[in-house]
Amino acid sequence: MKNLLIIGINGTVGQAVKVFAEISDYQVFGTTSRENQQSDKLFFLDLLDHESISNFKLPTTIDHVLITAGKEPQFNLSQSSEIHVLDMFGVHIIGPILLMKNLEGKINAGGSVTFISSPAAYKGSYDPSYAAVKGAINALVRTLAKDLAPNIRVNAFAPGLIENSPVFDRMTPDFREKHLNATLTKKNTTALDCAKSILFLMESEQITGQILHVNGGMIYGS
Repeated sequence: MKNLLIIGINGTVGQAVKVFAEISDYQVFGTTSRENQQSDKLFFLDLLDHESISNFKLPTTIDHVLITAGKEPQFNLSQSSEIHVLDMFGVHIIGPILLMKNLEGKINAGGSVTFISSPAAYKGSYDPSYAAVKGAINALVRTLAKDLAPNIRVNAFAPGLIENSPVFDRMTPDFREKHLNATLTKKNTTALDCAKSILFLMESEQITGQILHVNGGMIYGS
């Protein structure tokens, strides 16, 4: 049985991957940013708190890491505050880099790390900070893939709008239609699509340094 660590396990993607991975005979550990939710397989971790990252410990080595914790797009340029920009970069880039440093030597050879990218890295977003961090994730994936080779593979997947996610539920019907029309398949991404794609990346020994687009063709030819 292999061990999977999901950073931000309580989100839509994290929960879907947990279920799918356990069916596939993985032992799943997770993190939460709420200290009162901890259990034997659920550990406290705040990617915006550097002390929390440095103190983070697991009871065992792990085979795969999935980083799903993030901050959704919220503000356009004129609405953006310094706090919003710093938090966006902290949770998506600075925190994960420091976490990967913490996990050095704790990921078994043959393992993998998977990040979540976005079509916003290619098409832009109304929230400039969100688009910027997703582009930075793509660069980070390629850098870490080289740094951690040949023992650890590093990839990301870029989902489209995920049905029944908090972002989806808060969208107005016209915004949902806009996202749907931007796909070639005329289908939104599902949580199951995400889980299957992540397990594929985890188990594909010849795939590293790649961004897998699971967005119905919103981005193609990239």
